[in-house]
Amino acid sequence: MPLPPEPSAAPGGRLPLDSACLQSLIETIGVGILLHRVGVTLYANAAWQEITGYSRAELAELSLEQLALPAYRDKLRGRQQDLLTGHAAAGPCAFALQHKSGQVRWLEMSARLTRFEDQPAILATLVDVTAHREAEARLEHMDQVLSQILQGDPVPTFVIDGEHRVTHWNAACEAVTGVAAADIVGTARAWTAFYARERPVMADLIVDGRIEQLDEFYRGVYRRSAVIAGAYEAEAYFPHFHPGGRWLYFTAAPLRDGQGRIIGAIETLQDVTARKTSEESLQRAYDELETLVQSRTEQLALAKAELEADVRQRKLSEAELLRRNADLTELNNKLQSAQEQLVQAEKMASIGQLAAGVAHEINNPIGYVLSNIGALDGYLQDILEILGAFETAAEALPADHPALAAARQLRQRHDLPFIQEDAAKLMLETREGIDRVRKIVADLKDFSRIDTSQEWQWADLHQGLDSTLNIVNNELKYKADVVRQYGDLPHVECLPSQLNQVFMNLLVNAAHAIGAERGTITIRSERLGSEVVVEISDTGSGIPAENLTRIFDPFFTTKPIGQGTGLGLSLSYGIIQKHNGHIDVHSELGRGTSFRIVLPIQQRPDEDSPS
Repeated sequence: MPLPPEPSAAPGGRLPLDSACLQSLIETIGVGILLHRVGVTLYANAAWQEITGYSRAELAELSLEQLALPAYRDKLRGRQQDLLTGHAAAGPCAFALQHKSGQVRWLEMSARLTRFEDQPAILATLVDVTAHREAEARLEHMDQVLSQILQGDPVPTFVIDGEHRVTHWNAACEAVTGVAAADIVGTARAWTAFYARERPVMADLIVDGRIEQLDEFYRGVYRRSAVIAGAYEAEAYFPHFHPGGRWLYFTAAPLRDGQGRIIGAIETLQDVTARKTSEESLQRAYDELETLVQSRTEQLALAKAELEADVRQRKLSEAELLRRNADLTELNNKLQSAQEQLVQAEKMASIGQLAAGVAHEINNPIGYVLSNIGALDGYLQDILEILGAFETAAEALPADHPALAAARQLRQRHDLPFIQEDAAKLMLETREGIDRVRKIVADLKDFSRIDTSQEWQWADLHQGLDSTLNIVNNELKYKADVVRQYGDLPHVECLPSQLNQVFMNLLVNAAHAIGAERGTITIRSERLGSEVVVEISDTGSGIPAENLTRIFDPFFTTKPIGQGTGLGLSLSYGIIQKHNGHIDVHSELGRGTSFRIVLPIQQRPDEDSPS
C-alpha cells in the first residue's frame, strides 16, 4: 500500500506525503500511521502492520472498526463522525483491538481531519500501550495482594508513601495501638497513634532520608538492622497503650521503585512487654544474688586464705616427695643398667671361658692327631709301595710256584685293590674332618675374642656372622636353610664380640620362631653412605602387634617359663645403642620377622683408620 503520489500528479488537495524522504521517515517511525475513511483503509505504515499483525494487502480489506474489539467499535465510529462533521473530540482515544494472532492490544489514538483526492479523510497516529496497561494491571493486582498480606499478617504493620500518607494499617496494628485503620489511612499523621504531640515516626525519617535525626528522636535505643539493608530498629516504652503501658520493638525499612528511589516505608511493631517485665524481674533477682554473692565471697576469701596456706605446705611436701622419687627412679635406672651390663659381662665371660677351655682341650689332641695322621699317611704310602713291589715279584714267579698261589689267594680273600683305593679316601676324609674341627675351634675363638682385649677395633662383620653361624649351626641346621646375601662392606669400628652376641641372639630367636615346617633364614648386608646395614629375616610365625613395642624391654619374653630370660633382645638393643646405631623390627603374623641393624662405619673421625 504505497503513499499517494506527488500533489502535481493529480489535481485536488492531496497530502504532501509523496516525498521519498518523508515516506522513509513514516515507514521507519515506531508509531502506527493510518489514513482512512469510514470503513475504508487508504494507507498504513509498517508500524501499523506490526501492531495488527496483518500485511498491507490484508489491511486494505479491513477497516479500523473491524480490527477494534466489538465493545469499542461504536466509540470509534462516533469519534470519526465527529471529526468529519467538525466536532473533533479533545485528547487521545483509548481502545483495544485484536491482533491477527488473537492477542488483545491496547492503543491510544490521536486523529485529525485531512483531505485525500479531494475527499475528507482521517489521519490517525496509534501508539501501542499494551505493556503499560499490563504493568498497571499487575501493579493494581500486587497492591491488592500486598493489602491482603498485610491485613492477614499477625505482626502489627503500617505503610506510608513518599508523601508520608498512611496507605496500609493492618488489623494487628489496630489491636496494638487502638487506632482504627479508617481513622488514619490516607492521612500523614501516623505519629498520632504513638505520641501525644507531633513528631516523626521512624518510617517518616527513612522516607525523607533524615537518618541523622534518628539520634535526636531515638538516642540510645535504635540500631541499624543486621538483616535488611537501609532498615533501622528500636525499642521504646509507650505509657498510653493499654493499662500500664507497653514496650514495643519496631523496625522501619524503605520501599523502593525499580530505579532504587525511596517511594515509601514500612514499619512493623512487636509487643515485648512480657520480655521486658521478665528482664526487670531477672535484674532484681540478679541484684539480690549479687548482694548474696558478695557476702559469700567475703566468707570464701577467708577460707581461701587458710586453704592457700595449707596448699603451700602440701606443695612443699609434694615437691620433696617428687625429688625423692626422682632420685629413687634415677638410682633404679642405674641399677637396672648395671644389672644388664653385669649379665652381659658375665655371659660374655662365660662364653669366653667356655671357648678358651674348648679351644685348649681340643687344640692339643687335634695337634697330635693331625701329626699322627700325617705320619700314618706316610706309613700307608710306604706299605702300599711295598705291596706293589711284592705283587710285581710274585708275578715273576713260575705259575706252579706255591708262593704265587698263596699270594693270589690272600689277594683275593682280602680284596687288596679295594683296600688300596679306600685307604687313600679314608685318609683324605680324616684330614677334612680334622680341618673342620680346627675351623670350629678357630670360629669359637673368633666369636668370643678371648685372645683380644675388649677395645674398639676395626672388624669384618661378614667374618663375625660366619663365625656365629658356625657356632649356632646345631640350632639352625635342623630348622632352616640359611641364605647369605652379603654386600660389599668395609671394616667397621666396633666391639666384635658384643656384635657377635647380637648376631647369635637374633639367629637363635629366628630358629625358635620357625615351627615344625622347615623355613628360611636370610642374612643381607649393604653399605649406605657412612653406615652399614645387617638384616636378619626369618619365615617364622611372626610377632603379635601388641608385643612389638615391648620386645626390647628387659625380662619380657613370650617363651614358656624356664626357656627364656627376656634379656637377649634387651641386651642386643643396648649393644647397638652403645655402637651409636639403631635396630628396627618389622613383623607379620604367619609370614615372619625381620630385624634391621644400622651401624656407623666409624665411631670417631680417624683418617689413619683402615676402611
